[in-house]
Amino acid sequence: MGMAASQARYLGLTARKTNVEYEGQQINQARTALANQSANTFNELLSLEVPTAPSTQDYTTLQYSYEDGTVAETITDMSQLVDDPDGYNYLVTHYHYSDVFTGVQASKPNPQVVLSTSAAQGTVAQADVTHDAQNDTYTINGVPVNAYDPLNAEQNAEFTRITQDYKDLANEDPANIFTYTDADGKMHFTTRTDLENAVAGTADAKEYHIDTGVPTHVGNCELSEYDPNDPMQKAAYEQICKEFPDENIASSDNIYTWEYQGRTYFASLEDLTASAISAPDQTRPTENQSKLTQYYAENIKTKIEEQERAFVDLDENGRPYSIRFEDSTATFALNTETITDENAYQDAMNQYNYDMQVYEKKIADINAKTEKIQEQDRTLELRLKQLDTEQEALQTEMEAVKKVIDKNIESTFKTFE
Repeated sequence: MGMAASQARYLGLTARKTNVEYEGQQINQARTALANQSANTFNELLSLEVPTAPSTQDYTTLQYSYEDGTVAETITDMSQLVDDPDGYNYLVTHYHYSDVFTGVQASKPNPQVVLSTSAAQGTVAQADVTHDAQNDTYTINGVPVNAYDPLNAEQNAEFTRITQDYKDLANEDPANIFTYTDADGKMHFTTRTDLENAVAGTADAKEYHIDTGVPTHVGNCELSEYDPNDPMQKAAYEQICKEFPDENIASSDNIYTWEYQGRTYFASLEDLTASAISAPDQTRPTENQSKLTQYYAENIKTKIEEQERAFVDLDENGRPYSIRFEDSTATFALNTETITDENAYQDAMNQYNYDMQVYEKKIADINAKTEKIQEQDRTLELRLKQLDTEQEALQTEMEAVKKVIDKNIESTFKTFE
């Protein structure tokens, strides 16, 4: 019975020792994996490129300039010419800034365009007025002209509305007032005197009518019709049409102007009307209108750039000191100055600071990862030492049990001798 117990004990110790050895192998494999991770982390660290701070020298250039009378010219490029037939040795690009009268298109949000009905005065060309002396009747563009009838409600209403704006017409003898309706159905009024002057060829006939949908205001600004006899308006409008020939402003027969903060704005009747009728709630026609396309013209500082052949004189160091352009006999002394592109340098410095932050973040991440690997390795190393101690204890106990087994075997066999 003692031998069996010793054998069982020995087998148990052997199994435990085997488990300890197996766990030790697993720990060694885990430490090997950690070593590989540590090597990869080190390689990642070696692959990082340390950002380099920008130098102002990289953004500094020599700039040449000269004074052409009152204009300061700056040279941006000088390309050397070889075997130029006229003897010029450089192709030079230079520029200056000058005020250029420029048309500008702009969009005005919620312009609050106001449309109204108002009386208007027009003219009828002399050639469009004819007179039948026998019947004492007139025609305008072939349309019969009739005497005004104050008892006609429609005629009376329109004539009364017109005389509110044109007081002189109200003072005319009703017998001298005539009316006609054009092809568009619009009623017009004129006087016998105007008709007689037109027939006599002394003046165009004045006519009066009521216009609907007439824009009167943009916001708080009062509108007026474009006056081509105003030289400032004419110059601005012609410049606008030159730069925007395909827009309504250039093709419309009805142009309006208004003043706002010292600037004269222009807009076509079509654009004004489109904004005026765009309000989503027609009970509030001036609220939330769509943008109005408006125009103005003014002097704008503009870069004027030219490229010309030139003869450039160089000093003993090869640095240009004077220049003479083709088509000119004037020679200009060149000014040399060192120019640093501060904006580009600051952009580069900002990029450097960003790259440095990214670099430091990667370093911190690698250090944190390395510290974690080292901590895991220390834990495994400690466990491996514990297993080594346990294995030595098991080995010692196994040897003791083996001695007992050997003694039992020896004792048993001696009994049978």
